[in-house]
Amino acid sequence: MKKWIFLSVCSFALSACGFHLKGQGGLSSALPYHAWYVDGAQIDQALENALHRADGRAVSRAEAQASIVVQQVETRRDIYTITRAADINEYLLTLSVQAQAFHHGQPLGKPISVTVQRAMDYADGQVLGKQEEEALIWAEMRSDAAEQIVRRLSFLKAQ
Repeated sequence: MKKWIFLSVCSFALSACGFHLKGQGGLSSALPYHAWYVDGAQIDQALENALHRADGRAVSRAEAQASIVVQQVETRRDIYTITRAADINEYLLTLSVQAQAFHHGQPLGKPISVTVQRAMDYADGQVLGKQEEEALIWAEMRSDAAEQIVRRLSFLKAQ
């Protein structure tokens, strides 16, 4: 009984101080426009999902109040650590995205630049499993980059 009371007091204390799980907090301010045209190349679906979670929506170019154009997406996989036997132990995956928001053809603010990095363990004996793991990590990184871009859109001023 005392354990349950202690746990409930701790959870109330955490919620009172503003603690929230990743993805549960929402944006601190609203997006300047609610209807966005997404020209996102490799991360268009992730951007559309992030806009939807931020109370925005992805629409056609004709319906859009503003647009977000992904100008560059760069992926890199570098050796992060090696063992004493000179075998690869970890890779460092890096995703760099540059985007620009537009309203009626005019840029809104400065270009948005986001870099996301993840370390991935590597083992020669598990190549097929590691390929699937790497694909999942890349998808997660695209989603994180899209969330960061949408978060930065909320700081732009509507014209």
